[in-house]
Amino acid sequence: MFSTASLDHTVKIWDAHAMTEASQFDLECRVFSQKMSPTGAHALIAAGCESPYIRLCDLRSGAFAQSLLAHESASMAVDWSPVDAYMLASGGTDGRLQLWDIRQAGSHVCDFGNSESNTCAHDGSINGLLFTDDGQRLVSAGLDHCARVWNTASPQTPTVEIQTGAENDKPRTSTTLSTKTVEMALTTATDGTTSTKVLFIPSTSTCEVLVVDVCTGEVITRLDAHFASVTCAAWRPSFGELYTGGADSNVVAWSMREVLDSTQAALRTDAWSDSEPDDNV
Repeated sequence: MFSTASLDHTVKIWDAHAMTEASQFDLECRVFSQKMSPTGAHALIAAGCESPYIRLCDLRSGAFAQSLLAHESASMAVDWSPVDAYMLASGGTDGRLQLWDIRQAGSHVCDFGNSESNTCAHDGSINGLLFTDDGQRLVSAGLDHCARVWNTASPQTPTVEIQTGAENDKPRTSTTLSTKTVEMALTTATDGTTSTKVLFIPSTSTCEVLVVDVCTGEVITRLDAHFASVTCAAWRPSFGELYTGGADSNVVAWSMREVLDSTQAALRTDAWSDSEPDDNV
C-alpha cells in the first residue's frame, strides 16, 4: 500500500499488488504533500494543502481524524518523526517550521527559529521536510534557495545551512504561493574509510540534485541529468541506487555507490597531489 497527493484536491491510497485505487480523501483544495508514519503505530496520513490546516486522514475510519491550525496561509510540507510516532513537523508559505504532538489537546510543541526576534525558519515558503532516521535532526528546504538542518532538541538555530540555488537566483517571498514542493532523501554511504550521512536535495532552480554531507553541509557532488526542475528523490538502500523525478517527466536511476566512490577517490587524489612536493622548486 502507498499513498499519493495531487493538485486535484485528493489524497489517494493505492493497492500496490493490484495497482488499483483503494480509497481517497477529498480535501477540497490543492494538496501539496502527504506522509504516512514510518513507524506503523497508527493509520494516519498527514496532508499539507492550500489551507492553513494540516489534515490528518484516518485510513481505518476513512474520515478526517484531526485538523491542526498550523500556518497563516498554505501548509506546504509535512513529515512524521521516524522514532516518535505522534510527532509531526510542518512547514508553510509563512516560512514557519513547527513541531506537533498530535496526542496533546494543543498539539503544538515548538517553532524552529528564534522566537525572541520573531525570526522564521526560512525567508519564504518551506517546500520540503525530512527527518533523519534517528529523529534527532530535521532538514527543511525552502524557496529562499536554502536548506537547513535543525536539532530537534534545540530548535533556535540551524546546525547546518546549504545553498541550493544558483547565485543569481532571487528567493521567492513568503507571500508567493508556489506548488514546487520537493521530496528529499537520506542514506548512509561508505567511501572505504569513513561513514557519511548523505542527503539528496532536489533543486527546483538548477535542474540538479545536490549530494550533501548532512553533518557538515559540504556539497559532495551535483547530479545533473534532468532538463527541468527536479522535484523528488528516493533512495533504494538494498541496491545502493537513487531515483530522481523532475518536471521534464523523466525518472532517472543513479548508481550512487559508483558516484560516491569516484567522488571520494577524486578528493583523495587531490589531497595527495596537494601534499606532494613540487619538483621544480
